[in-house]
Formats: sequence, C-alpha cells, structure tokens
Amino acid sequence: MEINWLEDFMELSAVRNFSTAAAARHVTQPAFSRRIRALENWMGTELIDRSSYPVKLTIAGEIFLESSRKLIREIHRVRDECRQQARAGIEMITFSALHTIALSIFPDLLIGIEKNAGPFVTRMYATDFYDCVESLALGRCDIAFCYAHELGPPVLQTEQFWSKTICIDPFYLVSTTNDKGKATIDPMTWSASTDIPLVAYSSDCFLGKIQVHLMHEMQKTKLTFRTVYENSMSEAVKRMVLAGKGVGWLPESAARQEIEQARLCVIGDGSARVDLNVLAIRKQGIGSVAVERFWSNLHDQ
Repeated sequence: MEINWLEDFMELSAVRNFSTAAAARHVTQPAFSRRIRALENWMGTELIDRSSYPVKLTIAGEIFLESSRKLIREIHRVRDECRQQARAGIEMITFSALHTIALSIFPDLLIGIEKNAGPFVTRMYATDFYDCVESLALGRCDIAFCYAHELGPPVLQTEQFWSKTICIDPFYLVSTTNDKGKATIDPMTWSASTDIPLVAYSSDCFLGKIQVHLMHEMQKTKLTFRTVYENSMSEAVKRMVLAGKGVGWLPESAARQEIEQARLCVIGDGSARVDLNVLAIRKQGIGSVAVERFWSNLHDQ
C-alpha cells in the first residue's frame, strides 16, 4: 500500500475520469491506471466500475472512499505531529481516561503535578471504560485514568501493571433546586406510588453498572424509577438534570461547581451513593523520561 494510491483513488472518485485525474496528479494516464489497479489488487476487489462513462465507484469503492479520507487525514496528522516533536525535542505523554475524569479531574491534577515537576506536553484521549483499559493494554497510551469499584467491571489487576489511587470521587444522586435552595425532587418525601423520573446512564458503561446497583438498593424502600433520558457521559446527564428532566447520579467531580452554586443538591440517604476510586494505571517497566517524571510525582492516596 502506498499513500499515493489513496490520493489517486480520492482524485478519481472526485472527477470520475481517468485522464482528468491523471493530469491533476501530474502523471501519465497509463501510470495512473496502473496505480489504481495496484490499489485494487492490494484490496482484493475492484473499487472502480470501468464499464460506464463517467466511471463509477463499486459498492466496495464507496465503502473504501470514506475510510481512505480518514486514513490520509490521520497519516498526515501523525506525520506533522512527529515532525513538530522532532524539531522541538519534546517527549509527549499520552493519556487515556474516562470522559468524567478527563474533564473534571485531570486538568487540576496536571496543574498540581506541573507545579512540582515542571511542564509536560500531553495528549488526552477521553473515552469509555473498556476502550480506556484496552488502550493501555495495547500500548496506545502511556497512562490510563479510570474508576474502580467492586460493583463495577474489573480493572487491569495483573502483575503487568502498576496502579495508584489518586483520589476518591463520591457518586451520588442529585436534583435541581427550587428558589429556596431545596431539591425539586426528593426521594425522602416522594410518593412510593409514582415513579421518579431518572436521567440515566447507559447500562453498558461503567457508571451505568454502578447506577443499577444503587437503584436496586433504593427500590428496597419501595421507590421506583422511570428513565426519561439515557447517555453514557456524566456531563450529558448533568445537563439534562439541570434542565429539569429528572434526577441523576453524578460523580462529585462533575457536580461540585453546580452544588456550590446551589443549582444542584445531593438527595437520598446512604444507600444512594458509593465512593469511586480514581486509578492511574501504567504498564510495568521503564517508560520515557517524561513518563517517569510524571509518574514519580503522581502520589498514591
């Protein structure tokens, strides 16, 4: 596979004419045709329907077109990034983290570490729990940040990895407030005959699994919930709760500002909350100078 082949294919898909595409690519038409054929041979299927004029993309060609655009963008992005780092002599640390941690915990954590250890150049991939863990296991990131709790899916716990608990993030049920600063929906006074509207997490995400357990605990007191909206990200859950759609569980890190502003308040009793460990995880072994400097200044709670 050559990048030129991808660029040839994209040009041909735009103009649908071999001679015009060849001229735009500054090659002869026979050479251009050979490169398109070489791409098809590599793919193992025809991408161009040459029986019509102007030519058309086959079904496989249509599928491959969008992927080829993404591939070229990504290849050029990585090339530019590598060139920039090489010129500056910079070592970048790549992180992967759950969305909530990436948005609400990591920025302050990084600032605190940089006060003691100096500046870092970092890249953050905000993603879901399973992709976060997989990214670390496959070496796509240097350090991963994720939640851990006995009620949730297991985190990397083999001897191949080191971990540090960097903080505890309470996970509790919240409601919007009225003009007196009181909860607009309070399970303690809610009628057991009426479902509580719930802004919920998707059941397959980490926080969704914790939420299911907490719902079951509250249902022991005859309270029931009715899902009115579902999302896998706490920021989306928070915005819908603030919009008055219902109650929802949020990590303290995501709700702290709104609680301090009395826009949200914590509701329910002790059965409506758990404490989540926030873990930093890395593979065992010696990493880059930057990774080792960051890790040594990352304190275990």
